[in-house]
Amino acid sequence: MTEANLQSNTAAEQPSKQIVEFDPRTAESITARMATAVAEATDQSVTEVPPLGEWVDCDAIEQLFSAQEPAHELSLSFEFEDCEVFVSNIGRIVVTPNSEYESA
Repeated sequence: MTEANLQSNTAAEQPSKQIVEFDPRTAESITARMATAVAEATDQSVTEVPPLGEWVDCDAIEQLFSAQEPAHELSLSFEFEDCEVFVSNIGRIVVTPNSEYESA
């Protein structure tokens, strides 16, 4: 797994876009990675972020992405914690805080 912060912060507390790359063929939890990426993008601890399961059906997301083959592109996006969350079955999660994608 490779994690990359695409933009450098001009201030330590300023949230920034997070991109998490993962191997979609592993048994690792996609929704857990999504929650961690949101926490990093909003400069919070993962324990400070509300449970993702209160906003989306985590079991459905896990089943949906585990059943897909990379030859057939699948993606999902939604808003959570003032962020746009995008996940793709090619192994990419992108979390963009509202302040970044609303001003773009």
